[in-house]
Amino acid sequence: MEFGPIARAIIRNKVRFGLIVLQIAITLAVVTNAINMILAERAKMLRPSGFDDDNLMWVQSKPFANAFGERAYRITSAVADERELRTIPGVLAVSNTYFIPWQGGGSSGSVKVAGGDGTPHQVQMYSATPGIIDTLGVRLIEGRDLRDTDIDDDPNSKAATVLISHAMEQLLFGNQSAVGRQLIDGGGTVNNIVGVFDPFYNPYGFPIHEYAVFAAGHSSYGGATFLVRTQPGAMKSVAQQIPKKLVAINDGRNVDVQSIDDIKHQYFTESRIIVGGMTAVIVLLLLVTGLGIVGVTSFAVTERTRQIGTRRALGATRPAIVRYFLVENWMITSFGSILGLALAYALNFLLVTSTQAVKLDWRIVAIGIALLWVQTIAATLAPAIRAASVPPVIATRAV
Repeated sequence: MEFGPIARAIIRNKVRFGLIVLQIAITLAVVTNAINMILAERAKMLRPSGFDDDNLMWVQSKPFANAFGERAYRITSAVADERELRTIPGVLAVSNTYFIPWQGGGSSGSVKVAGGDGTPHQVQMYSATPGIIDTLGVRLIEGRDLRDTDIDDDPNSKAATVLISHAMEQLLFGNQSAVGRQLIDGGGTVNNIVGVFDPFYNPYGFPIHEYAVFAAGHSSYGGATFLVRTQPGAMKSVAQQIPKKLVAINDGRNVDVQSIDDIKHQYFTESRIIVGGMTAVIVLLLLVTGLGIVGVTSFAVTERTRQIGTRRALGATRPAIVRYFLVENWMITSFGSILGLALAYALNFLLVTSTQAVKLDWRIVAIGIALLWVQTIAATLAPAIRAASVPPVIATRAV
């Protein structure tokens, strides 16, 4: 293999080949980090919430009548709405809650274990009426669900009945059961734990992760909101009936209905933009780099016509000529990959420290280098075959 002559040829043309090496290095650094970002965003998009998203919808009452200015009236209306929603054919479960999968809708606060060491823990906090477990489609792994008798809508009450997520149980109590224990929130309310459910996921919960509390109570501030779970295939018919049914019992408001799938789709708009943008960057960079390799190789073939002809005349075979250019560009790509390796991790370090990017997986870099080698072969092959196809007598007369 002619590594020595090839290396000397590269050194003699260091500016030309140096630019291609730099281009390959930048391509590797950008492409690997772009792929890393795409994989991270796709992982977010594919993560299941653990809820029955396909059959869940969010219903919001938007009142305009003056009567809704009174809290007692709003609660009475919410109770009537929930009762009416349960009568619609195709509805499996309903809960009056501010929680909206893939959107949040609650609040965060600190709680500490009653009788514990007093350490505060930041958690997500939501109100909900009985049926929240069945509505979300999660599992009750300990204790019981909320009951109507647990609801205390007195705004001055200092006691509440709650469900907590399994992740929160592990955080606060380790391997011990949370059922029967109490939590004290920042306002001094004693929260009695009656059940533990799993799973729970809210992408807006970071850095609170999956620590969630559902307290028995009606959500009616500004207008009641509900989660409705339907039978598979019944969502469309149920969604059409809900506004009519609710406005019929109280026409002092408008009613909006939105599927959780639509909410999830909206939530991932930014992720889809990132994936699309990074994909375009990858394609563009690989195209430009490929064209650059083709251009440099074609120029080298033209420049070395006399040399190629001489080698052919001395007995060099066509495969030997093709191999020469392939090895030359493989060496250039390897030099660029070494530099690109350093640039890739430097760029990733900058992204991780300044944004919420994830660390670059070495396997992505390895695949990136392998793909660049493949691209080099593909981009070099046509000019190299053209060089090898020139007859020796024509090649030596060309210059």
